[in-house]
Amino acid sequence: MPKGSCLCGKVTYTLEIDPTTTQQTSACHCRPCRKITGGTTSLNLTVPATAFVLNSGALKTVKTQHIDEGFDFTLSFCEDCGSPIYAEAQFLPDKRIIQVGTLDDEEYLQRAPTAELNVKHRLHWIKPIDDAGQREKYV
Repeated sequence: MPKGSCLCGKVTYTLEIDPTTTQQTSACHCRPCRKITGGTTSLNLTVPATAFVLNSGALKTVKTQHIDEGFDFTLSFCEDCGSPIYAEAQFLPDKRIIQVGTLDDEEYLQRAPTAELNVKHRLHWIKPIDDAGQREKYV
């Protein structure tokens, strides 16, 4: 089962999913994802909330509103180092949107995203990902 952690290592978690099945990742170009990651996109893996098991450390959660789409979402991050671990969005009940960069095994980073989200916010110098679905919004 995939394991992950924050930058300082205090938060560790396991995803109770079958790693041999194809788990789809998505790249999001929205402005909040840029602020969450400090980069141009966020690479995400959406899993059932029950699949996320916190093994150690403590998460701080903040609730906010998406500045482009207006929906509520929460972000959970390490209370010590601030690494974002996952988000939850009101339109995806019972799901957690994992920050793929926090997974310890780079297997999921090696998988090309199957979808690009919020492509209307994609920076002009970033090219679409081959064979990835292109969505103007989240859903």
